[in-house]
Amino acid sequence: MRNFVFLFLAFILFSSSAIAQRVIPSSLDDEDDPFDTKSYFMGGFNYLSDNVYLGRRDTLTIPYYTPYIGYHYKNGLYAKGMVSYTTAKGGTIDLTTIEAGWDHSFNDHFNGGVNFDKFFYNKNSLSVRANSKGSGGVYGQFNNDIIEPQITFDLNINSKSTDYVIGIILDHDFKLLNKTLHIIPTVGFSSGTQNYYDEYFINRMNKKDKKGNVKTAISNPNRLVPLVYEFSIKVTYRVNKWLFTLTPNYVIPLSPATITINKKTSQEKLSNSFYVELDICHR
Repeated sequence: MRNFVFLFLAFILFSSSAIAQRVIPSSLDDEDDPFDTKSYFMGGFNYLSDNVYLGRRDTLTIPYYTPYIGYHYKNGLYAKGMVSYTTAKGGTIDLTTIEAGWDHSFNDHFNGGVNFDKFFYNKNSLSVRANSKGSGGVYGQFNNDIIEPQITFDLNINSKSTDYVIGIILDHDFKLLNKTLHIIPTVGFSSGTQNYYDEYFINRMNKKDKKGNVKTAISNPNRLVPLVYEFSIKVTYRVNKWLFTLTPNYVIPLSPATITINKKTSQEKLSNSFYVELDICHR
């Protein structure tokens, strides 16, 4: 696994250095996406092969099929509504999401923004995040020709608790075909608390014994710990008003939880996950 991480980082550093030496003609030095500075309605469809959050997932694969609509204002403000259907457990609408935010380029080298999400999970949802009611986050990214670092901070509101997640992301944007094709390899690392995960195990155990006697499952869920390494390659292709995005992801969860079930304590067995996200958007 260490060799995999080393090769991935080496690929990004080598490729980024090569791209940085190339001079882009002035005719191509326009907006990467002309819609970034326009106001428009959006509609699309998103497919997620498995619902993985911070490297954690249910034992059952939970794919999401999500149609969405929204509006993007030219100053960076946006709002979007999404309904996620899953085929797990016979098929049902598992999640409805209302999202709003603001993305802005402050100068040639710094992007930033905020986002807010309200979640409405099905009461029988198997998602590890099913007890999350909403979230809010901020991010800042430094743009350059080699590696673009990004720092994120998220606050997640659960049914009975609050979680904090801090992320560090490194990526590089390869721009091809007159900037209509973007290939963005990314390495990310996140640390955070795990109250949402504690509530997930509590609900699972209480549904089994029907008495609701379980009050805690994970030791020290409010402790900030390393949670996950994430590797992805995001590929976007723009054709007129259509935007196609494919993102394969590979995640390595960290810090296995100490779980107590029926007075028996054991350490969680974590496993790496691979999942794919496909998004088709018309603007």
